[in-house]
Amino acid sequence: MSYPGPSPTPPPKPSAAPPSLPARLLGWMGGEAPKLLAGIVLLVLGYWVKDSVDLAIKQRQLDLSYTKEMLAVLQTLTQEDDLGKLNNAAVVLASFGEPALPALLMELRRTDLHAVAATRGLEAMAVRDPELLCRVLPPLLLKRNQHYDIGAHRTLVGLVGDNGCRKALPQLRRYRDFVNAAVAGRPAELQERIGGEVSAPAEAYPRLKKVLDEAIANLE
Repeated sequence: MSYPGPSPTPPPKPSAAPPSLPARLLGWMGGEAPKLLAGIVLLVLGYWVKDSVDLAIKQRQLDLSYTKEMLAVLQTLTQEDDLGKLNNAAVVLASFGEPALPALLMELRRTDLHAVAATRGLEAMAVRDPELLCRVLPPLLLKRNQHYDIGAHRTLVGLVGDNGCRKALPQLRRYRDFVNAAVAGRPAELQERIGGEVSAPAEAYPRLKKVLDEAIANLE
């Protein structure tokens, strides 16, 4: 008579992994855990808001300092009579970038050394940001505002031609129609765009045409 052998021993059950440290802490803290988490969130948000406010204040202080420096340079440019100091002021003003462009263009309207200095400033700005000048200057040639005399027009044309403003070619060609007409004795359209009286037009118009033809040739 046979007897059944001993029943096999069941394999041991795998032991459960110990709870993680955060889980043990939360379990230890019980109902106080949500309060602690809320406190931590508020603390982080408080530091973040404070840093944001501090950053905004510092940016505002920087903007004010920037504006004061720019105004000081602009005052020199508008009031000084020495060409060397004017040129230096114009170049420094150009370093402020686009905010300085209106001031330089205003000085270009003058017929004295200030216009010469403004040209130096615009040349310096062209080195820094030629795309800005390519966008702003060409439309000035076609506007019927008579803000710029014929010398300033030559300056504007030269800056456009020297700084790779190829997108301005259609505007320059349109402007050339007016200049060619003026050279041929029909200056009405061009005079609507040029301020002041053109002295010696028999010389002034061909001189403008020469600068304009060179600018277009540079861009084509």
